[in-house]
Amino acid sequence: MNEKNEKSSNNEWLDAIEKYSDNLSFEDISRLNGIRLELLRRYLDRRAKNIRNETWDKIYPLLKPYLEGPEPIKAPPPRIGAAYRRHPELVEMLSEQKVLLDEFAIFSDKEKKQIIREFAARLPAPAEPTAFESLSQIENELMGNYLALPQEVRDEELAKLTVKATAEARRQRSELF
Repeated sequence: MNEKNEKSSNNEWLDAIEKYSDNLSFEDISRLNGIRLELLRRYLDRRAKNIRNETWDKIYPLLKPYLEGPEPIKAPPPRIGAAYRRHPELVEMLSEQKVLLDEFAIFSDKEKKQIIREFAARLPAPAEPTAFESLSQIENELMGNYLALPQEVRDEELAKLTVKATAEARRQRSELF
């Protein structure tokens, strides 16, 4: 604000007036904030170089959303977990499948092979591994066996694996502390 109780024109508030006028007619804007129609047109035509403080006080509440712009972009949260969560070919993966892979990842290679054998034992015939490029061979074997199981058996096996993975995570954490 300058000493004459006026605000110098700048593109920011003039653009805000234009954006605001896209949503309402000049007559509506004039009626809502008590600014003469001819004065609004002078601002939009950029013939008026300054806006008086009393006029600014009337129009600012209406322009505020257009002056402030969008909320600042926050830094994205850190990415945790294996790459399959972000891999484009697996975006459509079901939550239970992601949980299965998360829980499977905590085990040693020996335990992973045992889990695959347990899943295979529940199948009437050997299952084909899935062919996801973003998964390792052993993860594809696991997923193939898991998807070949009937849904109620999948739920049962996932619940058992969750209990095992939780115990393993607690064991590993106790070793750290």
